[in-house]
Amino acid sequence: MKLMIKTIFFILVVHSMLLYAQNIPDEPIRFQVDYRIRPLAEPGYGQLDITIKIPNRSILFKKKEDIFEARIDVTISIMHDGKKIAGDTWFEMIIKESYQETIASNQFIELKKSYNLEAEDVNVIIYVTDIFTQRMDKKEFVAKLSMFKDVAWSLGNVTYLNEPLQIDSSKTPPVKYIRFVFSAAGKEGKEKFTYRIFDDGEKIREGYFYVDLKKEPQDYIFPISINNLGYKEYTLELSTFINDVEVKRSTRFQVRWQNMPPLIHDLDVAIRQMRYLRMTNFISVEEYETMLKAEGEEQKRLFQEFWKKHDPTPTTLENELMNEYFHRIQLANQMFSGFQQGWETDRGMIYIIFGEPDDVEIHSFELSTKPYIIWYYHSLNRQFLFVDYTGFGDYQLADPVFDLTY
Repeated sequence: MKLMIKTIFFILVVHSMLLYAQNIPDEPIRFQVDYRIRPLAEPGYGQLDITIKIPNRSILFKKKEDIFEARIDVTISIMHDGKKIAGDTWFEMIIKESYQETIASNQFIELKKSYNLEAEDVNVIIYVTDIFTQRMDKKEFVAKLSMFKDVAWSLGNVTYLNEPLQIDSSKTPPVKYIRFVFSAAGKEGKEKFTYRIFDDGEKIREGYFYVDLKKEPQDYIFPISINNLGYKEYTLELSTFINDVEVKRSTRFQVRWQNMPPLIHDLDVAIRQMRYLRMTNFISVEEYETMLKAEGEEQKRLFQEFWKKHDPTPTTLENELMNEYFHRIQLANQMFSGFQQGWETDRGMIYIIFGEPDDVEIHSFELSTKPYIIWYYHSLNRQFLFVDYTGFGDYQLADPVFDLTY
């Protein structure tokens, strides 16, 4: 049993060091798209602002003399009623001076485009291609510019300002807050706005403020306290009245801590996902249960102390082991989600603990047996058999893996 635990720890540590020592060409390119919809001075028109964020470590950089160079191709297509009405295609060359910059998980290439459009809902399709590896990914969303159609005055969508946490130390206790922005046009004078914060659909906070609006299109910034909010995603709803009709705009936002991987969106979920570390005795029963039951700042402290204790490179900002573990959680969700989240499935469990199998056999159409898959890990002299007992693609381990459980 001890040998198995050491083997699994070695797999995680070594693979995490390899992952952050190179760009991985066989993974899909990853990027994030944020957008804002803002009213224009001319009634019946709006402005669509698109921001594309591509993690440095998601694309391949090649060393060229004293610099590192990456090349990407970007296409934006804006469609209405099946026809392209706007868009761009362009090439970007990205230069970094150090190798460390190319693999940093907290550094991004940021690209921005703006389009003035009629007040109609449009479908936006974005492709990003890594030219060196020809890896490509696609994002698609609907921008609802129809919100500006046939209204007395226009309210754009509300957006979280991606900036450092603000702290008002003049208050006791100090107030931590983040800021949001919205745009408005066509209205002059003081207007009341109400905000509400929701946690999984349940309203947990409500307040209001007044804004002295100007008729010309303008941005308005307002703060929201995050005191007593945990590390997770929430929904902010902003509402006001236009022609005696309540108009609502909403956005998702994330309460984060410094130096936490962007892959972690909810601390409670992240701790539940650590159960495979418990199954391999990488964390003790007592330590895991204590962390699971803790709340607030105590839970945060226990989580951070655990991963700090197991950081393979404590002198760097990156905790490669933590990043690799939750990166595998993300990949398991992408590959194996169905009736359950991918990380909760048997294949997800084995993938998270052992990583990508060396070989895979797929038997989907055997006449005499139910569909099954075999994963081979040659370097560990291990193999795992998954059987689809139900016929719905829910592959389960054929035999319990006794030496991985407690």
